[in-house]
Amino acid sequence: MKRTILYTFITALCLTACHEPKKDAFERLAKDFTTKCPQQVAENIRIDSMIYNKLSNTNSYYYTLSGSMDCADSITKKRPSMENAMIAAVRGSVDLKEYKDYKTTIEYIYFSEKSKKELLHIVVDTKRF
Repeated sequence: MKRTILYTFITALCLTACHEPKKDAFERLAKDFTTKCPQQVAENIRIDSMIYNKLSNTNSYYYTLSGSMDCADSITKKRPSMENAMIAAVRGSVDLKEYKDYKTTIEYIYFSEKSKKELLHIVVDTKRF
């Protein structure tokens, strides 16, 4: 009987210790992903990093635009359609399910390779899921 209680206690302790809080898991995943960056995701689009902010529960993706995509005027004109496309992508993404279930805000921030300035910042929060 004592062995059964001890075994149950140790098993429960191990399961509790192995259960990583969501915020810690998201932060770890972002750091792991960033170690594999930069990555070319499309012609003229490179992802540089992913950062999870525990305090604001926000997962941010940082991109650099180059070549023909690196044009502030063009980005400004296309912003509404790009924003709608990103919102639709987040809504339909199976990969982001855990983040959406945890009500995590998803940010996409695009910078110019030439000027290093921010060209586009799209925020997809729970109101837009």
